[in-house]
Amino acid sequence: MFLGGWGEIKGRFIGIGILLIFLSVLLVSACQNKKQEEKVIATVNDTPITLAEFEKEMASYSKRQPTFKMTPRETEEVLETIIEKKLMIKEAMEKGLAEDERFRDTIKIFWEQTLIRDLINTKNKEWADRFFVTEDEIQKQYNRMHYRISVIAARAGNKEEAEAIRKKMLKGEYNKGREIMVPYFAEDIDSLPLQNAFEMQKGEAGVFDSDKGYLVIYVIKKEKIMPPQLKEIYANIKIALIEQKKQQAITEWIKGLRKASKVDINTKVLKTVSYGQ
Repeated sequence: MFLGGWGEIKGRFIGIGILLIFLSVLLVSACQNKKQEEKVIATVNDTPITLAEFEKEMASYSKRQPTFKMTPRETEEVLETIIEKKLMIKEAMEKGLAEDERFRDTIKIFWEQTLIRDLINTKNKEWADRFFVTEDEIQKQYNRMHYRISVIAARAGNKEEAEAIRKKMLKGEYNKGREIMVPYFAEDIDSLPLQNAFEMQKGEAGVFDSDKGYLVIYVIKKEKIMPPQLKEIYANIKIALIEQKKQQAITEWIKGLRKASKVDINTKVLKTVSYGQ
């Protein structure tokens, strides 16, 4: 009886020990996960952007963009997108577009998207009288529509880097990080810097200001095509140009928000994401 009882007690102690080890592992894992979530990759006006939030956005972006490559430049661009979103949400809050925040945690994504959309609509109404196009602008866009182009485009952080890339493109030596665009029609392009390619000739390379540094463009091919008569597409061209101006105004406005705000980026944490360390 005693031996049997001791065996039972011993078994219970072993079971309790295994349970304690299991709970310890869970606790350590939970602490590690909590620590990972609490890592701050950047702050925007004292509002933190956690590593967990950033990685979630990266995963979402990868699903939307199958060709996305997780390089340092691309991760910085995703971070810039989150920063811009934070700035616009703060601006929307200050304008009283969100009177009740009680539902933010449960419908956060929808709430943010709606808030940003309402903010942009509000800004568009404020700027309604500013957007117009001239006959010269319409004619210039129509002239672009007489060509179809193929280009190599690359982004650069500063003008010196952009100029170095341009020279390499002219020599046929630039391959790193290039983006080949083939073919493109003028009406397909809403990027103002990229529209400059339609004024360039085959084999020509140029450097242009963009919303994220500089854009280097090399024209691989330029084909002559015949668009519909101007009178047939006049209204469509006018609407498209107005929309471009609205987008440009939004971009410049966000730049202003960014300049007037305090943004701190934890480059050490960002590098761990970029390089998978």
